[in-house]
Amino acid sequence: MLRLLAAGLIIFAGAGLGFAAAEGYRRRPRQLRQLQFALTFLASEIRYRQTPLPQGMEATAAAVGGPVGLLFSDLAAALKGAGGRALSWAWEQVEPRRDLALAPQDYALLASLVRVLGTGAVAEQVGQLELHLRHLGQLEAEAEKARTANEKVWRYLGLFSGLALVLILL
Repeated sequence: MLRLLAAGLIIFAGAGLGFAAAEGYRRRPRQLRQLQFALTFLASEIRYRQTPLPQGMEATAAAVGGPVGLLFSDLAAALKGAGGRALSWAWEQVEPRRDLALAPQDYALLASLVRVLGTGAVAEQVGQLELHLRHLGQLEAEAEKARTANEKVWRYLGLFSGLALVLILL
């Protein structure tokens, strides 16, 4: 009886690890879509309302919500405490959120955006936001391909590795 319970726990743990790995592949495209919405919202705040950047970031955080909204909220708070420093300085002060499933290339794209955002005229800033939005769309398409290719693989790999471990131990 104890062996069956241990075997069940091993299979359950393996499946859990597989599902946890697959979750990252599932969340990334959704968060990239949320990030695209956030940047579109921020662009409209800058273009039409000509909202200052800290208030625009707060409005964006309220509109988006979730981990992406919290990223913008953290950035707005860091920008308010920046004392006149650039947005790129505030970006360096923000800790990467653990609940975001963004890849390093996603963070690199955001870092390149914050280097130019808030430094030029409104038309230049909106142009940079639109350029980065197109690039985010490409990254989302790549993430969706990776999700379809890897999500099931990781789920099955976790389950079957648990089964294999049970067979080895029996």
